[in-house]
Amino acid sequence: MKKNRIFTVLLVLVLSIALIGCGSTPAPAPSEKPGDEPAVEKLTLKLSSTSTSGGALYESGAKFKELVEERSNGNIEVQLFGDGQLAKDLDAIDAHQTGAIEMSLPSTAMAQVDPKFGVFDIPFLFKNHAAVQKFAEGDVWKNDLKPLFEENGLVGLGFVENGFRQITNNVRPINVPADLEGIKMRVPQSKLRVAAFKQFGANPITMDFSEVFTALQQGVVDGQENPYTQIEAGKFYEAQKYLSITNHTYTPGYLTASKVWFDGLTQEQQDLLEQAAIDAGTWSRQYGEEAGSTLLKKFEDAGMEVNTADSDAFQAEIAPVIEILKESIDPDFVDKVVNEAKRVNAAS
Repeated sequence: MKKNRIFTVLLVLVLSIALIGCGSTPAPAPSEKPGDEPAVEKLTLKLSSTSTSGGALYESGAKFKELVEERSNGNIEVQLFGDGQLAKDLDAIDAHQTGAIEMSLPSTAMAQVDPKFGVFDIPFLFKNHAAVQKFAEGDVWKNDLKPLFEENGLVGLGFVENGFRQITNNVRPINVPADLEGIKMRVPQSKLRVAAFKQFGANPITMDFSEVFTALQQGVVDGQENPYTQIEAGKFYEAQKYLSITNHTYTPGYLTASKVWFDGLTQEQQDLLEQAAIDAGTWSRQYGEEAGSTLLKKFEDAGMEVNTADSDAFQAEIAPVIEILKESIDPDFVDKVVNEAKRVNAAS
């Protein structure tokens, strides 16, 4: 074995010397003509999402794919995997550490990566989509939140739509927090979301989005809370009787990249991906807003009973929830985000 390795090394050296002796100017590749521009190597990336077609997160990814492939003239291909078929959110984030999965679209799961992302679980933080758009363009996102991705081996490329969340269930219409008493509510794995629904009187149960429809069908949970687009994408309207319009929380999603992978790209590729993510985010908020009224009619036509909850009654219960958040996150950071939200709400 040792003799074979020595022979191989000697052979490589001989071939290298022979090639050097033939001159330093390489001949054109057979597939190229002298004077032609060198062929651009195609870049392919995998984008993972637990959302499915129609959901704002999935559609954000689809828009990102469209923009990237168009603007790169096909030199960058985005392979979009929805419905958690490639990985669940936290598994995809773990895979980003090595670059095994290049990009993903996490939402609430980011609070498990860094607790500061839990600020978006504060109830009634934003009043409308226009306020969210201003926040996405503002300094808190750029200077305070985006650096958190890099601290965790990630790159935060875009702030995209998940949406304003509504409550559905099979027990009763929800008008005030007391109506949630004893109802088993599926919530994402978020400490603050669990605390909020306990404060409202419900019995919150955490589970992955991909498991919710079956849990509703089998009565494992009585209800859930999600934006209209996710209620439609998950077909929850087929398994739920009541829909209560609460707009109790706005949750964003994030076009997220593996830092080890992203750092290996050219500056031109990085700039193209980041601008496409920003533009997909702007488009996604318009999509979420426009889809609301259309989907509400679809749910009513499917037999859901729809009511508008008493927003003031819910807002009266949120002070203890914010204090819980401040126990696990720097209170100054929480106040900074809340003040920024007040600014963009007033300007919208």
